[in-house]
Amino acid sequence: MNKKVFYSSILIAIVVIGAIAGTYAYFTATRTTNANRFISGTLDLDVAANGNKLEPFIIENMGATGNIGGTKTWTIKNTGSLPGRLFVRLQNVINEENGCNDQEKVADPNCEAPDKEGNLGDAITLKVSLDGTDMVESTLATVDQTKIGQDWYNLESIVLQPNEEREVTVYWNADQSSYGNEVQSDSVQFDVNFRLIQLIEGEYPSNI
Repeated sequence: MNKKVFYSSILIAIVVIGAIAGTYAYFTATRTTNANRFISGTLDLDVAANGNKLEPFIIENMGATGNIGGTKTWTIKNTGSLPGRLFVRLQNVINEENGCNDQEKVADPNCEAPDKEGNLGDAITLKVSLDGTDMVESTLATVDQTKIGQDWYNLESIVLQPNEEREVTVYWNADQSSYGNEVQSDSVQFDVNFRLIQLIEGEYPSNI
């Protein structure tokens, strides 16, 4: 009988201690930082030539004079709030045959072959300069389409800060000794693509 009373007394004592511990008070002080936000920057570019947006340049009746050449200049501006690296490349280079007269057949016997590409782009050299300094060059042959972009990619990074402007000029030239009857009626067209890519640490992908 005495043992049973003893155990009961211990159990009661434990319950009382637990109740006291559960009602113990802590002093606290708090402060809250309000209106925390993440805001992304912007990256955009404006391309203009003599105040006009992305006008194409067209050369017609090539061959009317022996040597041809010319230039086209664009002002490139970073209109965003972040710095960006400038890239330039050619896209959609298309050399078309556009028929094959007797004189062209003599110079290019295969000019009537199915899916035959024109030869005009092979005769035209295109240079791209930045602020008056020549940077890269290539022909307008279809097989050389990626050369301008790849060579520009390999240059030391050209960075435009927010609101900064740079001038990009394209020079084209075809010497009279670089072509003959094989280019009669041929045409070449292409796009000049300007890209401003967010400035990052490390290497950019090679296909950017």
